[in-house]
Amino acid sequence: MTGRKGQEQRSTGAGRQQFEFISVSGTNIRGNAETRRRVRSRAQADYRRRNPPPPRNALTVDLDVGSWLQALSREAATRPPHQGLESAGMQPVLQSTEMMQINTNEFGPISAENSASIFELVPADQRPRVRQLWNHLYGGCVVFKSMIEIGFFNLLQGSASLTQMLSSSAWHMKSSSTEDDESSIDYARYSLMATRALRRRLDDPVQRASLETITAILAFAAFANLTSNPQLINVHLDGLSHAISSVGGLAALRHLPVIQVMMYWIDVRGSYLQDRKPRYPQPYEILSTESKIRVAPMPTVEQLGSNGLLSQDPAVRHIFEAIQEVNSLINAEAYALGDAFWQSVLFPGFQLAPILYDLLSLPRVTHGMSSKILIRRECFRLAGILYISEVRAKFGMDNTGATSFAQKLLRSLKSPEMLSSWESDNFFLIWSLTIGSVSLCVPEALRLEFMDMLAERLTHSLPDVLPTASRLFI
Repeated sequence: MTGRKGQEQRSTGAGRQQFEFISVSGTNIRGNAETRRRVRSRAQADYRRRNPPPPRNALTVDLDVGSWLQALSREAATRPPHQGLESAGMQPVLQSTEMMQINTNEFGPISAENSASIFELVPADQRPRVRQLWNHLYGGCVVFKSMIEIGFFNLLQGSASLTQMLSSSAWHMKSSSTEDDESSIDYARYSLMATRALRRRLDDPVQRASLETITAILAFAAFANLTSNPQLINVHLDGLSHAISSVGGLAALRHLPVIQVMMYWIDVRGSYLQDRKPRYPQPYEILSTESKIRVAPMPTVEQLGSNGLLSQDPAVRHIFEAIQEVNSLINAEAYALGDAFWQSVLFPGFQLAPILYDLLSLPRVTHGMSSKILIRRECFRLAGILYISEVRAKFGMDNTGATSFAQKLLRSLKSPEMLSSWESDNFFLIWSLTIGSVSLCVPEALRLEFMDMLAERLTHSLPDVLPTASRLFI
């Protein structure tokens, strides 16, 4: 009996987890690298056993809506245009003159009693978490707050757009905390729901040509905008373009200012990330109402001779005057409102985006095949984009991509015999170098190179620059 009991104890003990005491000494209570690996590996293995991740390959395939949007693109040319938008029971959208007079309390954070009516597609046990995700959209993210301010959330009535916004909220919460595993699961869950809902709409010829489909694609594109992913932005804007063509083109959206503004902002952001010309025209009718600076179409870019000046280029003059105007507006508003001014989420969208749009619309140059005047205009374009990037960052907007513009500007300025060609455009050179030297969105190593070039230039032209020093602004 005793032998059998001892054998049972040994067999039972063999199946148990083996633990060990790890001694540490001194101030190194975390242990060395090997100790941390042994402790962490056991905890991680136990956690993964209880919380298995979703299958990566299957999830990636299910989340890929690009093929559906590309199919929509291929079919657009062969499908007869639809005569109008099918609003699917949605309320009429505000006219452009009423757009900014929206009462934001009507679509504010949801409470426990009305969450079920808003998200009927969500099981009851998930509604508290859904309410938390939805209320997170009203936090400090500039992208979400801008969408709220113009009334885009008023249009979210279908499962595709609603669940995509929940997915975006979960992604934002996940990116804000490295240990938020619940948000990672929610992001995958609601991305899957949103993608499947959008697929169903794209598969149905009737639902394709509807306001809800356009709104849903914009919600997807807004998420790509939030993540600074230009490829995703392109996929959804391509699909959006063909969805719009199915309902009569851009003219059909003239009575939908919220849709126009969302398209405009996403288009400008995607073009900025890729340094390409925006695909949609500026909504001048809306901008003339909402912008505090003069907004007008940029003059046609002229072909200047080899001895031409930047000050003689109508497009350069147009942009530079707008930059001066917005700089004066910023100084006045910041002085009057103080720190509250920098919390204005709509200022970048209506005051800075039109200038950025024009800068991105200027023609690019090919080094080695362009005249000095064209390269000088390219330097002005890049410096102007850096200036707008720096100001946008002060409002909390992401300036991903600014480094590439700084690198291009530095490379252009270092072109053979380039600096000596600025004699007649010396002010624009000093301004460009100053922007590169003080912009915090530029890495320090690049700023130092701009500073060296600026110091060298000032030693040769300080008397000429002093009279215009007061016009230098950052």
